[in-house]
Amino acid sequence: RERERERAGIMSVVSVETEEGIAETGVEVVSHPVRDSLESLGLPIPSSTSWPDYPVLLTQSDGPKSHDRVVQKCASSIPIESSLFRGQTFLYVDDGTLPCKGGKRRSTFTLRGQFKRRVCFGDLLIGHEFGEISQPPATVRVIILGFLNKFFPHLKINLSSKHTSALAPVLLECKRLRVAEASSSSSTPKQQAVEERESPCDESGVFNIEEDTALLGGYFAERRRSWKQRMSFFRRKENLGNFWFEPGLEYTFEFYQNNLSFTDYKLRFGFISVGIAKIIKGQPVQFLIKQASTGEYLCYFQFWSSKLLQYLVT
Repeated sequence: RERERERAGIMSVVSVETEEGIAETGVEVVSHPVRDSLESLGLPIPSSTSWPDYPVLLTQSDGPKSHDRVVQKCASSIPIESSLFRGQTFLYVDDGTLPCKGGKRRSTFTLRGQFKRRVCFGDLLIGHEFGEISQPPATVRVIILGFLNKFFPHLKINLSSKHTSALAPVLLECKRLRVAEASSSSSTPKQQAVEERESPCDESGVFNIEEDTALLGGYFAERRRSWKQRMSFFRRKENLGNFWFEPGLEYTFEFYQNNLSFTDYKLRFGFISVGIAKIIKGQPVQFLIKQASTGEYLCYFQFWSSKLLQYLVT
């Protein structure tokens, strides 16, 4: 308890010193210089009393060791600019104020833009990376790994003493994919209106991207393919290695998940729930996409929670 009080004290002295508005996107980003003493304690975030979407905080950076920027409107268009990609993302995070029933999503990530150079499909990964984590009880470990193996068989999990990761090819995690010529929009007027709104998803986190992959060529140009057919095709490793993301095309990716709440950091499988905040030692889950061969990040977001900070190991 004394340790938790110390953490609370540390959190209370972190402050946001400057604000910078991005008018063209409607997104406000807060820059906050982090004092060396606080950075060494692993707290590159402002006081929870200033979180714009309390009890959840979304931060954006260039990578795990980069300066964090606080994103103030989770559902707004957020610009993405990296060595790999230029575009924008729309993020929806359930804040726990609405009951999660039926198909309601706990988080949705929609990414749209263009690649700056060719990237092999098999080389672009999405997932999570952590430092040292705690080993959960055997029963909890069986539940978590059993769930991941059943629903995400393509997920590559690395468990080591100092680094843990769970990464998968983007093309196998993407729920919907649309490929269009960058010079012209393939969206209908209704779709354009949805995409240009400040909050492009409804209260269930649904963006409703339509699968359209004809411009990938080959198998996909023969006739219209569903998202299930795309995933089945790219489960073959050789197919992932034979396709490339190309500059000059606009890609829209939709990712979502229904199991992990960023409010209480619990994984839910039907009637079973497992808290993971203690297991990952208070490290935030990320929405990251990276090129495996170079280690470059296309985007990197972290999801903090007031619940998560109780287990932050400093």
